[in-house]
Amino acid sequence: MSRRRAVPGPPTVPEYVSELQPDRYRDAAAGYLERHPDDTFWAAMAVWRAFLVERQTWLRSHGVPRRVDGRDRFGTPLPPVAWVQETFGTPQARWPS
Repeated sequence: MSRRRAVPGPPTVPEYVSELQPDRYRDAAAGYLERHPDDTFWAAMAVWRAFLVERQTWLRSHGVPRRVDGRDRFGTPLPPVAWVQETFGTPQARWPS
């Protein structure tokens, strides 16, 4: 009798891929705020974009589908506006119109 080979399951998704951890992208916010010191909203968007790019790259390189049965497995977090305000002392965000 031959034994079946074990088929490896999907890789375990690290926490930094499944959850937004703004401290990981501090440099993205700092770089944006150097050019635009009072723009809290777009600094938060820089952090958000960096997270989404890293997550997408990791998922693709490991062959993990983001959508299963038409539903998003991870969801999309909101940009960390409050974190930018607390961390860098920027003014309250002015939402673009």
